[in-house]
Amino acid sequence: MTTETTTTHDSGADNSGADGYAVNAQYYDLIFPGAQRDAMRAALTALLAGAGRVVEIGAGTGQFTETLLANLPEGGEVFAVEPAAVMRAALITRLAALEDPPVTVLPEDALTAEVDGPVDAVVLLHVLTHFSPADRKALWARWVPRLAPGGVVVVDVQMPQAPVAVPPTPVPGRTLGRRRYDTVSEAVVDGDGLVWTMTYRVHEGDRLVSEESVSFPSFIASDEVLHAELREAGCEPVADPPAGVLAWRVR
Repeated sequence: MTTETTTTHDSGADNSGADGYAVNAQYYDLIFPGAQRDAMRAALTALLAGAGRVVEIGAGTGQFTETLLANLPEGGEVFAVEPAAVMRAALITRLAALEDPPVTVLPEDALTAEVDGPVDAVVLLHVLTHFSPADRKALWARWVPRLAPGGVVVVDVQMPQAPVAVPPTPVPGRTLGRRRYDTVSEAVVDGDGLVWTMTYRVHEGDRLVSEESVSFPSFIASDEVLHAELREAGCEPVADPPAGVLAWRVR
């Protein structure tokens, strides 16, 4: 088996994780687990019924932005916050293929983006790992007061729930033409958090064509910790949320 190229990147990611996405972006949709994606989409549909103004923090390539748009009531709109330019390019390309979608793409990060007026929901999927405890506190202080009465915060359940090492784990992806894509993910403990390394591999037949790796720090946010933070910010947990997510409504 031969390898044409092998590159490694050490991402000193900020709270947006934007640096690492310079590597991740081209593989992101190809390696995102389909069952997990479908579960997140179903959860959003169940939790956001009637939500007319939705802020999506870390919109990425737009996999869930499309779901938010599909569930908007008439006259609703989405604000898609995505600070990573390479991810934002994929996001805007996806949205541009739709016919006049009511979505505004904001290039700022979650702690500086501005939205006028109250909103009905704030959604953070697969991005919270990049926020330190101090940044999460600032995040909730910024967005919870912007929620309209009954407004909801939705996040994916963070895994792992404690700083424990994760051995190298292959994650199968999709095939495009002659080439097959997969990922190997692993994590080592770093103080109270983790450092993840993601290795993106491209295969053609039994030949490894290329692989690229990126490492980034990850902050741990267990269900218990998030419940405490959101209660302090003025929210109460939604009982029995859909599998894979946590949700809170503003008091």
